[in-house]
Amino acid sequence: MTISKKCSAVWLMAALWSAVPGGAADAQTTPSITLAPTGYITAPLGGTRQFTATVSGLANPAVTWLAGNVAGGNSTLGTISATGLYTAPASMPPSGQITITAKSQSTKGVQGVTWIYLLAAGPIITSVTPNPFPVGTVNATFSGTGIQANAVANCGGVQLSTLSVTPTAITANGYQGPATSTVCYVRNPGSSNSNTIVVPVKSSGGGTPTPTPTPTPAPGAPVVSPASVSLSLGASQVFSASNVTTWSAVSGTITAAGSYTAPSAMPASGIDTVTATGPGGTGTATVTLVSNVAPVIQSLGTSPLPLGVFSTTIAGTGFTAASTAQLNGTALAIPAQTATQLTVTGFAGTPGIMNLTVANGPMVSLPYTVQVGVANPQVSPSAARRFLEQAAFGATPADAAHVQSIGFQAWLNEQFSLGVISNFNGTPVSQGGMPQWFLANAVNNADQLRQRVAFALSQIFVISVTKIIWNGDMIPYEQMLLADAFTNYRQILGDVTLSPGMGEYLDMANNAKANPAAGTVANENYAREVMQLFSTGTVMLNPDGSVQQGPNGPVPTYGQSNVTELARVFTGWTYAPKIAGGQPVWGAYINSSGPMVPFPSMHDVGSKTLLNGYVAPANLTPLADLNAALDNLASHPNTAPFISRQLIQHLVRSNPSPAYVQRVATAFTLSNGDMQTVITAILLDTEARTNDAGGADQPADGHLQEPALMVPAFVRAFGGTMTTGNYYANDLANMGQDIYNPASVFNYFSPGYVVAGTGGLKGPEFQIDNPNAAVLRENLIGSFFNQYSNPVQSYGPGTTVDLTPLLPLAATPATLVDALDLTLTHGTMPAAMKQTIVTAVTADTNGNLHRVQTGIYLILTSSYYNVWH
Repeated sequence: MTISKKCSAVWLMAALWSAVPGGAADAQTTPSITLAPTGYITAPLGGTRQFTATVSGLANPAVTWLAGNVAGGNSTLGTISATGLYTAPASMPPSGQITITAKSQSTKGVQGVTWIYLLAAGPIITSVTPNPFPVGTVNATFSGTGIQANAVANCGGVQLSTLSVTPTAITANGYQGPATSTVCYVRNPGSSNSNTIVVPVKSSGGGTPTPTPTPTPAPGAPVVSPASVSLSLGASQVFSASNVTTWSAVSGTITAAGSYTAPSAMPASGIDTVTATGPGGTGTATVTLVSNVAPVIQSLGTSPLPLGVFSTTIAGTGFTAASTAQLNGTALAIPAQTATQLTVTGFAGTPGIMNLTVANGPMVSLPYTVQVGVANPQVSPSAARRFLEQAAFGATPADAAHVQSIGFQAWLNEQFSLGVISNFNGTPVSQGGMPQWFLANAVNNADQLRQRVAFALSQIFVISVTKIIWNGDMIPYEQMLLADAFTNYRQILGDVTLSPGMGEYLDMANNAKANPAAGTVANENYAREVMQLFSTGTVMLNPDGSVQQGPNGPVPTYGQSNVTELARVFTGWTYAPKIAGGQPVWGAYINSSGPMVPFPSMHDVGSKTLLNGYVAPANLTPLADLNAALDNLASHPNTAPFISRQLIQHLVRSNPSPAYVQRVATAFTLSNGDMQTVITAILLDTEARTNDAGGADQPADGHLQEPALMVPAFVRAFGGTMTTGNYYANDLANMGQDIYNPASVFNYFSPGYVVAGTGGLKGPEFQIDNPNAAVLRENLIGSFFNQYSNPVQSYGPGTTVDLTPLLPLAATPATLVDALDLTLTHGTMPAAMKQTIVTAVTADTNGNLHRVQTGIYLILTSSYYNVWH
């Protein structure tokens, strides 16, 4: 896969390089602190890591070290010395990701930040067999305690191929070259290494390593012939051996002459063992038992079977450990079985009626009729998946089938009536963890449309951890947007305005009226941004979003006098009392338990002149003054096209036509900003649904997947899972999207960003997709799909994707790539791209799993996948 990965990285870099004018960042001249080491830094519980801080641009290089934003740390998060030596805690804290910060002691605001990930204690290894190792191929068993599923063994710095794992032993295979000894250890997923064991190596005598000799029976021990055989229940087989005194069988019967009769009932293992005992020892033969009655399929756990990757159960009778299953002649994987139930996984690429069979050797069940895909679909498979790329965080096979079954409008109605499911309950109230909760919600929770819209709103009505600092103040704001996603624009604007988070972020809280004696005036920060970013925009727009031109260029929406007047409206608000029923206190510290409350004595009660000729009368209460001003903004003719265009950009495409903007803006105006009406207009517009069948891609279509969409989308595509223990927070931040922590109120990227070299096409997400971020995308995919001995792929704890259903398809590369096309590019991959990937998969001779990973890697790193069309 190495050559293919390099080619794909160049392909993606070529597609994305134009996003970065000049191709490189300007030199930095401001004071800074750089920490080392960087990257994925780990430490075992109780272990230590030394950090260093390089201070630039400051005369005083002294820094204060913090662990978890606590100077010196503590017993829960770990401690860090004045010289940067971090000591991990003895037990795992709620989040295994600890922030390490070095703050300048002389200059406020100058700091360097990195993260360290705590690893659980590893297993304990007590012995290794064989001991010593021979030179050549070695099957080694490491015995001990605390060994977990997916553990790996390592000898001489090389990871061995895992053969089997139990809680007390792991058996792995590898090659041992000539050496005096080798150092071995075992590691669980997400743990530190076990203790090491030094294993001697047998001398090979120099030169070419001597192959490990084939074991031979001890002199005189019986050698049973045949050594293995398959038999139906009740069938007979004659075994022979020399120097035999007795014959025995575990389940069947065998005579003194070696005539074996298989049992009439199937043992749980499906295997019988025949043993010949003699003076020199014992010899054995293995009998694989096959039912003499064809298995019977009674029911299928999932009906209809979803198109794409699936996992279901077959109920029936006569199943054995040797049973196989096929769907229209394509083999299915069977990860678990009992005598009455088979768990099967596979991929269905074509809808329709298919035949399911189960076989025990030559005994095959009667075909069981299976409906694959929706019987009477309202929309096509490709249309359902493309729709979910716009209305959700990508399509799961089950969600796509559901959309096919009920149609777009019915799915929207379901989502609108679905209560709020996603939340941040359990996130630490201090700092860290919100990005992990966001991603887990996005992958797993059913309120997909609500989450997607709320995330878009969070990038329009921006607040940031950069200033808010504490989760306890960020969470209520983000949960407010989740709750308001399907309400009304005016309600959202009002809730945002009085939210403690926004009051802190844009300085509306404790904003006092002008005091001529003291020379102070009302703070204009929120007044400016609520017009510039949250409602009208800075220039007058036509209903289709195009800019109105005057004699001197674009017509401005407002001037400085409007900002000054509106700032006076937003005076006299502070945080709610911390004690229920208490009196508000001017200048109070942020309290996010409820919306801000009026403080009349600090409110400017004079008359104010606002937009569109509206004049607020004097002596209004703070609430009446505020409501009138927000009504003025919400009803401004600019607000509908300004907000509608941004919502279209976040959900459907970066370059909507003027007609598309006008249709949505009209729906916005006629419904008085009803969000359900606006969302429906966006997602069901002809411009959104054009090209659902693929094959008619245009340069202005779609939008680049921002990192926060890309990660949950590929996990959901395979029906994967993600917990709040996922490791993606730093990856997203490194790719320019530190969730809920944009650098400013202007979001991670500008809705008006134009991609260089495109003739003026807008591509907001390309503003953060520089060459470094493009390589980080490639590395993230390469790191996830690189577990070559286990089809269950993961990236740190909490994120899994099971590729088992795709393995049977790898023998036919064209079929495999068709399956990946439906899974990842909704079945509309360009023919030339598909053929290139088929050729690369065909050339991969490293086994079925490696072929599947090659295909996935090439698609996920392609420009066609990364730009949702």
